[in-house]
Amino acid sequence: AEYPSAKNYFCCDLREKNHLEEIISEIQPNIVIHLAAISFVGHPNIEDFYSINVVGTQNLLDALKKHSTNIQKVILASSATVYGNQEEYELLSENQCPNPNNHYGISKLAMEQIAKTYFEALPIIITRPFNYTAPGQHINFVIPKITNAFKQKQNTVELGNTNVFREYNSIDFITDCYYKLATGSHHSEIVNLCSGETHSLEEVLNLCSEISNHTLKVEVNPAFVRKNDIYKLSGNPEKLYKMIDLGESKFNLKQTLE
Repeated sequence: AEYPSAKNYFCCDLREKNHLEEIISEIQPNIVIHLAAISFVGHPNIEDFYSINVVGTQNLLDALKKHSTNIQKVILASSATVYGNQEEYELLSENQCPNPNNHYGISKLAMEQIAKTYFEALPIIITRPFNYTAPGQHINFVIPKITNAFKQKQNTVELGNTNVFREYNSIDFITDCYYKLATGSHHSEIVNLCSGETHSLEEVLNLCSEISNHTLKVEVNPAFVRKNDIYKLSGNPEKLYKMIDLGESKFNLKQTLE
């Protein structure tokens, strides 16, 4: 693969522990925001979820513990999928018992449990982001798949279950959360990155049609209908709002899709 050759740009496989330690030793970071992971639930190689998301994160934490001399904050991106399907709750909060039902969610929960063992050694915050999107997101994910279909004026788009409700937050909202958590005083915490606002894919499709002045037909592909799919997934942002001041970091779905 081709990688940019820029000053202070380093490329490393999280599974290459020695190389990772060399880079951390050289950089001496003050703040680490760890986003590297297998994040597509339908990723075909099950072993990757664990070798990268779990062991890879432990390699990073070991490297920071051994070699960083002035670390001020380590943010680890977990996922809202650790909650699994908890139908009795409309809003998922951090004090609920995780119950992941796929390898991605299970790997993220395992990562969280390992990270907790480093709480005394490193100033860690574990975040559980709910769905968010931005231009450039891989077309494997549902929002870029839909927006691309409308941009290309396709006649049809193949989707799974459209009667599911998710948060579709803006990348601007998420990056503001990361910045304020990274520069704030909190640590040894698990916190949702969420707005508490959910939308169905039907709503997404209708808004895209309105924005683009184009209509298309949705074809349900059984291959895209996930077993154990979670009907509604939204977070309780109360703890997040107590930890940081988000001010005017609001957005609406139509602006995000535009």
